[in-house]
Amino acid sequence: FCTAEELLVLLKAIEKEVGRVETVKWGPRVIDIDILFYGSEVVQKESLVIPHPYLHQRRFTLMPLYEIAPRLVHPVLHKTVGVLLEECEDVGEVRRVD
Repeated sequence: FCTAEELLVLLKAIEKEVGRVETVKWGPRVIDIDILFYGSEVVQKESLVIPHPYLHQRRFTLMPLYEIAPRLVHPVLHKTVGVLLEECEDVGEVRRVD
């Protein structure tokens, strides 16, 4: 096992290997790997925030997470992924690609 910070370093290396180039924040990118949760850890650092600060606002994040862990509890909001999905105000379409 590794720490959340060690995982972040690994994920950044994978993004770079695939071709991601750092540009403007929230700009277009080839790949974006985020850490949504790390067990029940809560991390508040300049370089890393866990749970992901916007996951509860993004249907495209919640729907696939719901498929694999509907009863996972957000350690800050104290709500399950299922409840977060029900409460999510994002109305963007999310389609499963098989």
